[in-house]
Amino acid sequence: MRIFNYQGWAKELFGGACYAACLSYLFGRRYNPLDITRAILNGVEDLYIEHDGFVSKPLEFIRTLNGKQYKDVKKVAITSLAELPAGEYIVEYKKIPTAKESHFVIANKDGVIWDPSGNSITVQTGAPVSYREFVN
Repeated sequence: MRIFNYQGWAKELFGGACYAACLSYLFGRRYNPLDITRAILNGVEDLYIEHDGFVSKPLEFIRTLNGKQYKDVKKVAITSLAELPAGEYIVEYKKIPTAKESHFVIANKDGVIWDPSGNSITVQTGAPVSYREFVN
């Protein structure tokens, strides 16, 4: 019998999948937790998402969510949500700007619209450091 720590695997995958969840939410218009989970698992099977939740191929993953093809994704530095253009964006937060760890949410100029962690400590105590711009 092969010993496999399924719960450890699932905790690592979904614990690190905030960017994948935000892509599912924003581009796939998936708001139900089960639909977001299915999209992430499909992304893992398609090799667009790593087993630790890291999205290695975001443009390919988006295409599976809504059929749209983007040419590039740009990381745009910000220090405040007020710097966002009009609309909803995937925003990266860090507890301190130099931290390696980050957390992704959906936000607009007025605030966070959706946090995959509910009300994450990173958003509560940190600040936005960038947003993602998807180029057609």
